[in-house]
Amino acid sequence: MTLEAVIFSGIGTLAEVAELDRAAWNAAFRAHGVDWHWSWDVYAELMRQGGDRQLAARYAAYLGHVVDANALDRTHQRQFATMLAGGVPLRPGVARVMNWAARGGVKLALVSRAEIEPVRALLKATARERGGVAFDVAILRDDASHMAPHPAGMVAAITKLGIGQGRAVAVVDTALTREAAQAAGLPFVGFSGRLAQSEAEVFEAADHTHALSPEALTSAWRGITNQAAE
Repeated sequence: MTLEAVIFSGIGTLAEVAELDRAAWNAAFRAHGVDWHWSWDVYAELMRQGGDRQLAARYAAYLGHVVDANALDRTHQRQFATMLAGGVPLRPGVARVMNWAARGGVKLALVSRAEIEPVRALLKATARERGGVAFDVAILRDDASHMAPHPAGMVAAITKLGIGQGRAVAVVDTALTREAAQAAGLPFVGFSGRLAQSEAEVFEAADHTHALSPEALTSAWRGITNQAAE
């Protein structure tokens, strides 16, 4: 059996973007005259719950406020894309893994709760650092019926990649994406960023890395395939 694909579980596995995302939300609130300001703790808690597409709608329901959540979301996505277009570095080891995959014929997939605009901005901003390596498959917000921790996005990626069972490994950065990978039957490498710092207990030391590498990915994948063969 051969490793055929690496699935990145969100743009946070590519670049540290959580603080930019929070800033984009706060900019959207100001643009629409909504008297909200998400601190880091509020933002992190909203992201930690997962399962849906609409953070603003969930927050409004919690407060009992009436807002145009769809308009807020659209403005947030535009603001986020603009911020990403300004430049953001890839996380340690990501460029190496993507180039290794391209050379070895290993497919690359991205599963993200973001829409196309910020994803396109991030990929354009990091194109040179990635050596022009692109994703073979992207499953974004509107491409999956449910968000993590539901495995719908991961399953959709596997299906669209057209690979066999047990031939992919996931890169996960939060408890939610770890649960999604496990529910999809995928081995994974934990690659937590700032958003998951309070979730350090989520990843066992053996399943976590601070710099992504082909060796970590193949080791995680072989661990599962070896178990299956026993």
